[in-house]
Amino acid sequence: MTLQSAILADLLNTEVAIAQERLGDRVSAIFRVGTQVHCVIEGTNLGTATLRLEGAGYDAEPLQVAVIMLDGQVAPREGWPGNLFHSVHPVLGRPFACVQGTYEYHCLPCHMTDRWDTHRGRLRLAELLSHLVTKARQ
Repeated sequence: MTLQSAILADLLNTEVAIAQERLGDRVSAIFRVGTQVHCVIEGTNLGTATLRLEGAGYDAEPLQVAVIMLDGQVAPREGWPGNLFHSVHPVLGRPFACVQGTYEYHCLPCHMTDRWDTHRGRLRLAELLSHLVTKARQ
């Protein structure tokens, strides 16, 4: 393990612990797998949903967010619960949630002036997940 990967693992572990404490029973589980954070949400219009937040570049870059299926693939539009699905991302070419503090939001051409660096101190994993969970249950 490199120093950089060890630092990232520690950072993500800390973020996960804070998110677990703050979200409590609003989520079924939050756990880290490598550079990914998985969040399991029950009680959506589709039943149980799993969010995958990719953090290989965190926190220099925002987390990438996707709803995933059991096989780990990004869910199609109809697999996104509540109001999470916005559209197919014009740059990434896949379904996405248009939520400030996500990679998908900040790389949209219409949001390029809304820089991640101005939000990274306050839009941490717990705050982002809280907003995503709310949207998933709407």
